[in-house]
Amino acid sequence: MLKTTYAHLNTIQKGSFAEAYAKMAFTLEGFEVYTTEFDDRGVDFVVRSPGGGFFSVQVKSTGETAQPCIYAGKFSLTPDFLFCAVRLIEGEEPELFLARGSDWMQSEGCLNFNRRGGRAGSYYEIRFSKRHTKSLEQHRFANYVSQLRTAAEPSIKSGRFPAVPPTAKASSRLIRSEAGRN
Repeated sequence: MLKTTYAHLNTIQKGSFAEAYAKMAFTLEGFEVYTTEFDDRGVDFVVRSPGGGFFSVQVKSTGETAQPCIYAGKFSLTPDFLFCAVRLIEGEEPELFLARGSDWMQSEGCLNFNRRGGRAGSYYEIRFSKRHTKSLEQHRFANYVSQLRTAAEPSIKSGRFPAVPPTAKASSRLIRSEAGRN
């Protein structure tokens, strides 16, 4: 059994622990985990679901009272962006919570966008106050991950992407017209 004391860890150690814990949780659920070389784009790692879909994951560690947040410049309101919050409460095992970026498009109690933000600007947050307990339950890792497990990779067969990208069509017309001039 792991120790469940976090007070002696500094902020960087807590963040590294939370990221490693989240990677292991995804791995144990059958996801492939790919690490990023740098964390300058707001992506800590990428996961591939057993169904083939890819997700960019940003992990934030938090304590019992703080609300984890991601600044708007590093956040994506898309279904393939995951906000993973890891709560490190003294004496308890870490708790993981997940939300897709697109979840903020719907009005939900525990998910909040703070337009005024702080000194660094507006941000997206997961709120852990007692009044949000009910809406938080669906975002617990164990409850949420099943939605992601079956996510499929977008494919030409699904009709979600054109067989030939529009830029490729335009390029092939340009090449044919150039060839006709010579």
